[in-house]
Amino acid sequence: MTSKVKNVIWMIWKNEQEETFKVGELSKGTEKYYFKYDIEGVKKAEAYGFSPLPCFPIVNSKYFSEELFRSFVKRLPCQGEKDMTSVLKEYNIDEYDDLELLEKSGGKMSTDRFEFVSPLDEESIVLDKEGIISDEK
Repeated sequence: MTSKVKNVIWMIWKNEQEETFKVGELSKGTEKYYFKYDIEGVKKAEAYGFSPLPCFPIVNSKYFSEELFRSFVKRLPCQGEKDMTSVLKEYNIDEYDDLELLEKSGGKMSTDRFEFVSPLDEESIVLDKEGIISDEK
């Protein structure tokens, strides 16, 4: 059984020439978060120096966690913020949702070339029965 999901964002990597590559997909199911690499995107990006994240070393694996992965939590703009209301207002979010905040803020850090964006075609994203992004389109 599969189901459509809107709780998906893409992980984009930029090379030194500012070319972008979709290298991963992060999704949120009913009880877990899932991350998987976009294998074709990774292959293209590797030619420009991309390498898998140390916390997700195996490109053809699917990762899951009951909480947002620690390596992505540190990309949220609210780290250390006492007034979450102002952060939500800045990003035009009604109530706290870590995946939405990561998407709207981009999750950019000065130490790497990653960014999180909304998928180009959300209607084509399908989750399997476990809530993992399915390889079927």
